[in-house]
Amino acid sequence: MQSVIFDFNGTLFSDSYLHEEAWQQFIQELIGRKFSQEEFSQVHGRTNHLIMEAILGKPLTKTEGEELSDRKEALYRDLVVKEEHQQLIPGVVDYFEFLKEHNFPMNIATASPKVNLDFYFEIFQLDRWFDYNQVVYNDGILESKPAPDFYIQAALNINASPSEMIIFEDSLIGLTGAANAKAKHIIAVATDENHKQLEETGLVDFVIDDFNDPRIKEILLR
Repeated sequence: MQSVIFDFNGTLFSDSYLHEEAWQQFIQELIGRKFSQEEFSQVHGRTNHLIMEAILGKPLTKTEGEELSDRKEALYRDLVVKEEHQQLIPGVVDYFEFLKEHNFPMNIATASPKVNLDFYFEIFQLDRWFDYNQVVYNDGILESKPAPDFYIQAALNINASPSEMIIFEDSLIGLTGAANAKAKHIIAVATDENHKQLEETGLVDFVIDDFNDPRIKEILLR
């Protein structure tokens, strides 16, 4: 049976601008300048440890990386809490219910650290659809996207075959990771009006703007 594996940030929760704002605040404090959009595009979707090393231009110990990551993610969560509306991308809840009704296994594979995963489970009540203990997050063990490890482990955690995965992703690094995982289908979620750019990657079956797109149900029922 096909399984459905979701990235989280930018895929289920439209928070790219909040992460970018938090990163820019943090980077300004750390190195005295902000990142360009080109620099952001090269790190988006990777683990915080790798991003921190890219910012500072040097390797970091696990402890150093975690301390810096904790500071940045605290800024990000503060920004989320200040938002008037904290909700998943339109159509997501209906799609989760559809998958649940039709008994399609589903899981999350996110580069977010555990502290953010805890935060998401609380504010979005994700335990209605996902088993927290099966979710794959950045625990420092698996190789970061674009390696396929996060997705493959997410499928294995729900007793699903990695070759039957349908993966939803929003970043180029994530889509590349999904391709490296040899997913059966890859569906891109457009953010920041990049629909055409995602189509042109050649990595995806199709691109959606939200989860009301009927193709995401049709592809499971063929």
